[in-house]
Amino acid sequence: MKAAVINRFGGPEELQISELDKPVPGPGQLLVKVHTTNVNPIDWKIREGQMAARYGEDFPMVLGWDCSGTVEAVGDDVESFAVGDEVFARSDIGAGGCYAEYALINVSTAVMKPASMSHTEAGSVPLVGLTAFNSLQYCAGLQAGQHVLIIGGSGGVGTVAIQIAKNMGAEVTATCSGKNVALVKALGADHVIDYTQQNPLASDTQYDVVYDTVCIYDLATVQPVMKPDGIYVILMPVPDVEFFIPGQTEREAGKGYFVAWAPKATDLQVLADWIDDGKLEAVIDSVYPLEDIQAAHERNQTERCAGKIVIRVSD
Repeated sequence: MKAAVINRFGGPEELQISELDKPVPGPGQLLVKVHTTNVNPIDWKIREGQMAARYGEDFPMVLGWDCSGTVEAVGDDVESFAVGDEVFARSDIGAGGCYAEYALINVSTAVMKPASMSHTEAGSVPLVGLTAFNSLQYCAGLQAGQHVLIIGGSGGVGTVAIQIAKNMGAEVTATCSGKNVALVKALGADHVIDYTQQNPLASDTQYDVVYDTVCIYDLATVQPVMKPDGIYVILMPVPDVEFFIPGQTEREAGKGYFVAWAPKATDLQVLADWIDDGKLEAVIDSVYPLEDIQAAHERNQTERCAGKIVIRVSD
């Protein structure tokens, strides 16, 4: 099968198209013919070697955490899916493995692809959607009527977080540059701050939750705009924030957290239901064929994308 692999850590040029053996699903696994995947910052951080302590140095390494595709084969004990089913998932195997024509997916991380979405759209959702859902639902404990500030409202996580927060009944203020104000408003933000014109933290507004999806602040910096019982959530483990593991960590008011979550089909199904109910949509920045994976990584590392960069693996 065709796959984009790295044989050593380094820049985008280390991503090369190679031929690998097609995987064989084990018990509880699906073999998915991948139609689309996408680029997440964690992909290029792994590619650069920043996460070798966690994901190892087993080369050739296939990156890519998300996929939307068609079930090609099922492993033993799999009863919830059949060959031909259209699914989407956030892989939890190795370094992802979805930059390939075929990927192994554990059943516990996959659900049926929303009927209302194309593979191009669905392939962009799982990681960012689950990141925002775990952050707002389990860590922040966001409640209807609360006010959340989303830093980076036009990014991959931000565009989904706005919609999830609105679905949870919250009032949403989001930041972005001027060129993306219309997009962020269209996604449902009640208030939009153009950070090129105004300091988002120079405000008398007090927020129940500050969600920093671009990791530009720290707890001390945002505390003046947090309510006394507010929560700060950031997408990177940085000083002064604690790890939050859904189902294990007890949230404490006034603290900052990095959420260490694991993909679960039950959470992804919530997102799929919202999608089919017209309450959650994908925002696509651009689409690249797998052969242009280097260029896709280069664009993602500009950190100027509006929404997600999708990789088309097969038709």
